[in-house]
Amino acid sequence: MVRKREVRFEPKVAGLGALPEAASPGDDPADDGSVSGVEYRGADFAESHVYGWTVEQCRFDSVRFPSTLRQARIDEAELRVCDLANVQADDSSMFETGIAHGRLTGLSWTAGVLRDVLIDSTRADLASFAESRLRTVVFRDCDLRQADFQRTEFRDVRFERCNLAGARFADARIQQSLRFEDCDLTGVLGVTALRGAVIQGGDLVSLAATLARELGIIVEWQEFAGEH
Repeated sequence: MVRKREVRFEPKVAGLGALPEAASPGDDPADDGSVSGVEYRGADFAESHVYGWTVEQCRFDSVRFPSTLRQARIDEAELRVCDLANVQADDSSMFETGIAHGRLTGLSWTAGVLRDVLIDSTRADLASFAESRLRTVVFRDCDLRQADFQRTEFRDVRFERCNLAGARFADARIQQSLRFEDCDLTGVLGVTALRGAVIQGGDLVSLAATLARELGIIVEWQEFAGEH
């Protein structure tokens, strides 16, 4: 059987030019508020709890996001060196956005949407994207140890050089093209749900051991002593 060569996709990430600086308190995150075309620099909103905030064509540079950001919409944005650790952003959406050199440890982005998103050189261990829909998303050089992708829907998603040790994929759904390139997949859980994914490079021996474990296969290694 000849395998059809896949077209390599890239997220359509917005490129923003110079933007005026956000003004406080008018541009601060607020329930059901919206903001467009401004740049946040060094702001700390960690004490805020916001529902329904809409962001369009904004840049965030070294910003701590609100601890609660549920039902948010982030569209055509840039996030540079931002802190979203332990943020509760369930039922939120992100479109045409780039995240670089950020901290997403413990982020909860469950039952949400990511479309045309690039997450680059970012720490996202223990983050949860469970039950979310990911379409045209690339994780590049990210720490995703023990991340949660259970019941996640993948369509044109690629992991490049990511540490996914202990990540969970139980009941994941691959709609179209899920790729792992040079990733650490040691001890991933729910690996049988990745049927149809493409894996290139990385530690395939560890992956095979994980697959055997989930299928209940016992592998016995026998050493043969040479005769003297």
